[in-house]
Amino acid sequence: MDSSYNLSELLSALQAEIKEWVEIRVKLVQLHIFEKTAIVSSFLIFGVIIINLLLFAFLFAFLALGFLLGKWINSMAVGFAIISFLYLLIPILMLIFHRAIFTGLQNLLLKELNTESENETFA
Repeated sequence: MDSSYNLSELLSALQAEIKEWVEIRVKLVQLHIFEKTAIVSSFLIFGVIIINLLLFAFLFAFLALGFLLGKWINSMAVGFAIISFLYLLIPILMLIFHRAIFTGLQNLLLKELNTESENETFA
């Protein structure tokens, strides 16, 4: 009876250890998911900031180009019409090459995520 009691205690202790190990693994996976979410979020926020800055740069560059063309052509309206055409050309080109753009962005994001996971040791 005494040996079965010891076996019972051992099984109970083993069950507690396994339960603790599973809880630790779940927390580790949660932390891993939080880390990946933080990486993606920071990547996206950084991308949005860069895109906004580039949009303002393009806006002012195109305004300057519109004034310059208007001065050369002696018609501000025609100069800004040419610039408007260029602004319409950009989204048309983006629609034409949307698959290449999406693939490039996906590869960039996956590369960023992969470099972070290579530095981890996951037991």
